[in-house]
Amino acid sequence: MDTDESRDLITEQLVELNKKMAYQNSMRLTFLKGIIYGVGFFIGSAIIATIVVGILSPWIGEVDWVRDSFERGASFR
Repeated sequence: MDTDESRDLITEQLVELNKKMAYQNSMRLTFLKGIIYGVGFFIGSAIIATIVVGILSPWIGEVDWVRDSFERGASFR
């Protein structure tokens, strides 16, 4: 009797596990995860690039074509 109850419990748990796995592997959920990770990667990359450019801006400003372009843009005011 004990083995039958254990077998029934294991069978119920396996059925529930299969349902959860089917949901996690669904195309809709995979698509939504991809969109969320893509947007997060884009925002994170933009933040990191802004910080790096902000730190390196004194050296970037010393490049001739950057300085010339900035002065040309500032002269439009």
